[in-house]
Amino acid sequence: MNEPIYNLQHQIQAAFMDDRDMRDYGIEVLDNNGVVTLKGTVPTPAARDRAEEPARSMEA
Repeated sequence: MNEPIYNLQHQIQAAFMDDRDMRDYGIEVLDNNGVVTLKGTVPTPAARDRAEEPARSMEA
């Protein structure tokens, strides 16, 4: 496993665990050869944007 990507996945997952709403949605953070993908269902477009924020704000 690529260490920087693993760390990025871990940071995003930690951000979700720190946010009660995001934690309750159970969003998965997946890595496919350096491309991080979020997988899950959220109830609104605003929640989707909120879920994407940690991934967008972090760099590998």
